[in-house]
Amino acid sequence: MAQFLLMLHQAPNYNSDLPREKMMEMTRKYIAWADGLRQKGQMVGGEKLTASGGRQLRSSGGKLVASDGPYAEAKDVIGGYFVLEAKDLAEAEALTRDCPHMALAPGNWAEIRPIEDMNKVRAAAG
Repeated sequence: MAQFLLMLHQAPNYNSDLPREKMMEMTRKYIAWADGLRQKGQMVGGEKLTASGGRQLRSSGGKLVASDGPYAEAKDVIGGYFVLEAKDLAEAEALTRDCPHMALAPGNWAEIRPIEDMNKVRAAAG
């Protein structure tokens, strides 16, 4: 089985003004979806990311430059992630069809990226 990173994109602070009851309802939907995949052995892990407190790191002139982020003017931010196990990209995509993320707010979207097995890379590199 291969691993895939599912990144959940959303508008910055899209749910920051939701009443606690509505936030808990959303949270229960994510938990139910993730628990279903976990029981099938297809969920490795995942977490919600905080809306603030991050840093962006870039190299400029050979030096590391850190700045605050995510920025309010950003069109979207990664609000959370999951690591899935699937036989291929098509199966990973199928696993995300029931993810509540896209249904919870207009403009939410997700990205699936294969995770390269670095043990195979190390073995090939000798």
